[in-house]
Amino acid sequence: MSIVKRHLAEQEERLVLIEEICIDTGALVLDTATDEVYFSADEAAYKNAYVTVFQAWAKGTIKGTAEQIFEATKSILED
Repeated sequence: MSIVKRHLAEQEERLVLIEEICIDTGALVLDTATDEVYFSADEAAYKNAYVTVFQAWAKGTIKGTAEQIFEATKSILED
């Protein structure tokens, strides 16, 4: 696998894990009927999502640099 493909695969895996955490913490809401993801209005859930994501990163569950983790979380919660 080329380095570009590997980086893209790592980024995709990172985004999937972070999105799952955001759903689990209530920062995002998954409509199971349509598989659509919506933003929550709960500010505490957003803060908790960042904390939980960085805890997963610290444990090695999510790979990447702190900046990559922050930017990926921010892109999921603010886009």
